[in-house]
Amino acid sequence: MLPTQSIIDQINTHHENVQKQIIDATESAIAIGNLLQEVKANLPHGELIPWIEKHLIISVRQAQRYMTAAKRKSFPLRNLIGKYDTVSYLPRPKNMGTWKGDRWEPEAGCFYLFKEDEANYWVHPFEAGSNWFHVCKHYNGTRMNTEGFERRYTIFSKISDPDLTCQYYVGTTTPLGWIGVDEVLKSYGLRDIRNSLNIGKSTNHGFDRPFGEPSSDNWYWGENGEWDDRKA
Repeated sequence: MLPTQSIIDQINTHHENVQKQIIDATESAIAIGNLLQEVKANLPHGELIPWIEKHLIISVRQAQRYMTAAKRKSFPLRNLIGKYDTVSYLPRPKNMGTWKGDRWEPEAGCFYLFKEDEANYWVHPFEAGSNWFHVCKHYNGTRMNTEGFERRYTIFSKISDPDLTCQYYVGTTTPLGWIGVDEVLKSYGLRDIRNSLNIGKSTNHGFDRPFGEPSSDNWYWGENGEWDDRKA
């Protein structure tokens, strides 16, 4: 017997619910991390772990993940978004941004995820409610070349963080204004901004660094800002 329309509708509805809750879960993870940082600052050195074990229902390792998320160093909710799944049904995001002719602009204080080919592209506000954004790309496949980019504005890196599931990273070093986001996304390889937008939602948080920004030990810029195969 072929699947009924009811089953199809239920699957699509549950998928839509997952997509809607991803950003809420991200915000909660960051909020927990910030609270744990506050607790840590008010406890004697070495007392945080005993405090967690005594008072909280989360593990020490999970608490560490939340604190990492609060520092914007990784994205611990990878299991909620498939690695690079191909989805034929996608709910339209609540916040689509705006178009000015052929240029797409994010709305102030909003968080966006684009999925195209084997890559996820993130756009998120530098500060809560801000018109300044960080942009980054996590991807598999062929490593991007640094040619045409400036080291002052862009980080290229291999990824070694176990909380992330892709091979490579490229992202902004400093936040950029909303007008420039479209150009940066395209320079990172995103071809179809309109149809690859997977999540668009307002957020109450600012993000001082792009998601999953690796340490400088994994950057593959050359000494003069050129391609360096020695770091391959």
